[in-house]
Amino acid sequence: EEIRSYWVSQSNNDSIYVTIDLQKKMQVKALQINFQDYNSRIFGRPDTLRQQFTIETSLDGKKWKTIVDKSKNTEDTPHTYLELEKPEDARFVRYNHVYCTNEYLSISEFRIFGNGYEAKPEMPNNFQAKRQSDRRNVNLTWDKMDNATGYVVYWGIAEDKLNLSALLYDEPNYEIRALNIDQPYYVQVEAFNENGISERSKIIYIE
Repeated sequence: EEIRSYWVSQSNNDSIYVTIDLQKKMQVKALQINFQDYNSRIFGRPDTLRQQFTIETSLDGKKWKTIVDKSKNTEDTPHTYLELEKPEDARFVRYNHVYCTNEYLSISEFRIFGNGYEAKPEMPNNFQAKRQSDRRNVNLTWDKMDNATGYVVYWGIAEDKLNLSALLYDEPNYEIRALNIDQPYYVQVEAFNENGISERSKIIYIE
């Protein structure tokens, strides 16, 4: 998420649309649109604030189906989250603008939630943990998974209390730098991609 960057249209009318190509058929379950107040001259929260639009999906980019209709919306919902009643197969997802109160349509995020139909990652192998001489820190490593988008590391003070976590998109290693020096810990890792989440690794005990 990066709300400091955003797209701005040249106008505010119902000819504007934004299309996302997911590259392959995906199962869409929810969407979120974050509108940006670009050069807004509106102050406070007048009851005229609103965002009106429709969302369509397509498998081929030619035949479209409306899955969300907010064309008559009268509420101010600048961070609209839309969970579908049932998943929708789609490769293309299109936002069709109708109206917004600001002079220009501006969107900072157009997010699509769901899953793909290909293989999810296997459980990360060779998971290891080594506590440093500075006991506040521990190095975690595991084998890189070729089809993983990223990893989630979990840790806590008991096997059933792995309540802390870190999300990683880069290399298969992580340094935790927030431990209590006299406290043992338990750690675990999982991999994920657009198709799902792997099984979690074995839990490692750190003295």
